[in-house]
Amino acid sequence: MGIDRLDSKRAGKTGAAMAVLMVLAGCMTHQPSGIDAYQTSSTDQWLTTADADKVVSAMSAKGMMPATIDCRFDNTAPGQVAYRSKFTWKQAPANTRYHWEVGDPTYLASKDVASNRTGLRRVYAKTVRDTATGQKVGCSIWASCS
Repeated sequence: MGIDRLDSKRAGKTGAAMAVLMVLAGCMTHQPSGIDAYQTSSTDQWLTTADADKVVSAMSAKGMMPATIDCRFDNTAPGQVAYRSKFTWKQAPANTRYHWEVGDPTYLASKDVASNRTGLRRVYAKTVRDTATGQKVGCSIWASCS
């Protein structure tokens, strides 16, 4: 049998070495999710509200602000409505304040009034309708006009 042959032992060591190199190089089957995926991937990621807050804070610390926002329903069950969002980014102009929200159109209308009172103007908005339930979700970005 070929079990004790020298080339079989060498092949085993080579295979183990290749596995270690692949792990060190990041060739893994693990798929990060949420904020980890957003920070480590160039692909768009749908973020929960909690993860979106973290990503926006992290990007703000890098001098970036949301340029666009996309939203969708994550759950449409009554009393358990949840949303997901994704963003594109741009360099934040100096001294720019901004705010973003996701919610039903009535909620966003109240946020629009409140934002206008603090000197913010809506710079991006989108509304999406869930085909199964007919519910609508909107997402908006407001920014100061400086």
